[in-house]
Amino acid sequence: MGKHQGRKQMGFGTWHRAAVVAVAGLPIAASAADGTYLGLVGGANFLKDQNFTIIYPNNDGPLLGGTAIGKVNFDTGWAGGLVVGHAFSNGLRPELELMYRSDDLKRIRLATFGLNAVLQPDGVDATGVRGSQDAQTAMANLWFDLFKSSRIRPYIGGGIGALRVEFNDAGYDGQAFRNDSDVKFAYQGGAGIGIDLSPNWTLSLDYRYVEAQRSKLNLVDDQPETRVKFRYRADTALLTLRYGFGSTPAPAEPAPEPAPPVDVVEAPVAEPAPAPAPACDAPAAGQSFSLDGCKVGDKVVLRGVTFEFDKARLTPDARVLLDMVSDALLARTDIQVELAGHTDSKGSDAYNQKLSERRALAVKEYLAGRGVEASRMTAVGYGETQPVADNGTDEGREYNRRTELKVTASSGNVESVQARP
Repeated sequence: MGKHQGRKQMGFGTWHRAAVVAVAGLPIAASAADGTYLGLVGGANFLKDQNFTIIYPNNDGPLLGGTAIGKVNFDTGWAGGLVVGHAFSNGLRPELELMYRSDDLKRIRLATFGLNAVLQPDGVDATGVRGSQDAQTAMANLWFDLFKSSRIRPYIGGGIGALRVEFNDAGYDGQAFRNDSDVKFAYQGGAGIGIDLSPNWTLSLDYRYVEAQRSKLNLVDDQPETRVKFRYRADTALLTLRYGFGSTPAPAEPAPEPAPPVDVVEAPVAEPAPAPAPACDAPAAGQSFSLDGCKVGDKVVLRGVTFEFDKARLTPDARVLLDMVSDALLARTDIQVELAGHTDSKGSDAYNQKLSERRALAVKEYLAGRGVEASRMTAVGYGETQPVADNGTDEGREYNRRTELKVTASSGNVESVQARP
């Protein structure tokens, strides 16, 4: 970048640095807590057409085993159930699902044979179609929530389990189906979008596709060994309301009551006190970064210094803030500092220790690249050994993931140095 172009962008760079400092101090909007949850499920079931084939014992029947004898269409049905699961901070969400689906029979197309097959090759519609086909499922699911920190989170996954299918009061004019049932292995895939209504309540819009192995049911009263074979397949659109039992953030303490009024008594005019030395604190929103008030032993938390997930690579916003830190260090050449990396308790102790060391070293190398003498800086990693908040909450873990700058020595001789571009 040329010199003139750099001057033109100076105003934007100053504004961007101020914005990074401001954002670093803002709280993150609360999302639903991790932990065990319980949910109620309801929606519409769209049962796919079923082709019925006939199976006789020992293949001893008027038709060949596996001959198609009819096709059944269904009205849009309903589905309802219960789910219980556990949401982990990494996005995985194992779940147990119990569901009931019911669809009324809409149309039965009977196959034709012999001369009728020639005259009516597409079959004939049965009259007086009645009854329903019901299915109960017990599924073990595993879902993965995307954008875990967001209040609106899409998810995807699937499950396996068992499906029990049966006919209830079903049949058509001239033929009543037996109320038989069969249990088969089943599987499903699904996706949806979860919306956090509060730290404990989540509403989700869900889609499921469920399919089972072919069922065999005895539907004919006077032929107890004869079976009708078909496959259950359905699309289901659901609405789920979940309650999470995880911990919620503690409510903010009420503001203290104002002090009672005090009678004003005129006092003798005193000599004005000297202005206090500037404090050694992190800057407020819109302020520049300064170390003018810092002395040996003072510590500043660099809240805006963040890294890519599970890495020691600085984010663009972190580089903007470290540019201001390097300017402040070059204005205070009399001090030496310790750059300390800290993590939360997620992961093993050894892994967190190494990660904190690499992140502290990354900050030191970046400041050295900006012109700060490496001999003035010490990079130290403390892992998860020095928490400043509760590691049991998302907010507490965010405060524990931090980089600190501590003044360790001062010569008292200040000489300003120009930062490298």
